[in-house]
Amino acid sequence: MTRMYLRALVFGLGLTFVAAVASDREALARGPFDGKIVTSQKRIPVSARSQKAYYAKLRKQSSKKFQEDTDKKQWKVYFAAFFKKPLNDLEVTIKLYDVTDRKQPHLRASFEQFLDGRGQTSLVSYVKLERETFGVNRRVRMTVENRGRVLAETTFEILGEAEKYSGKVDFSEEETQGQ
Repeated sequence: MTRMYLRALVFGLGLTFVAAVASDREALARGPFDGKIVTSQKRIPVSARSQKAYYAKLRKQSSKKFQEDTDKKQWKVYFAAFFKKPLNDLEVTIKLYDVTDRKQPHLRASFEQFLDGRGQTSLVSYVKLERETFGVNRRVRMTVENRGRVLAETTFEILGEAEKYSGKVDFSEEETQGQ
């Protein structure tokens, strides 16, 4: 895919993101979350009194199910991605797949995220998923990749009320008269 196509894909899908980088990158990436993405309904903390306290905060705040904001018809997912080793690059790609049908995962969105500097081992950010693009009551796999290599991944669910159809069809008088 070309850069222009990716930009069009990101803006065309209504996907928005904001990034912040955890302050103590080296300490945060060494632990139980290596290679994983922690998702939450609330902002991800970027500091704590100790590494152990930080992990406890993340575990407590972690969520795998997200309810739709019915007014905006979207889900806001905060996440923290932890890499197994420092990244010697300034760019990662975040990909979102619909994995509800496990036999055929479907790429729904992909966008680039620029980092503050080389050597980072974590990324804290959020993403908004729009109903029009992702549907409702779906399983989503999120990956953070660099040059085709998956650095961190997770799977979560986006929940909401599906549209209900009565099965009743109303035709106008013109349509019932025939042609």
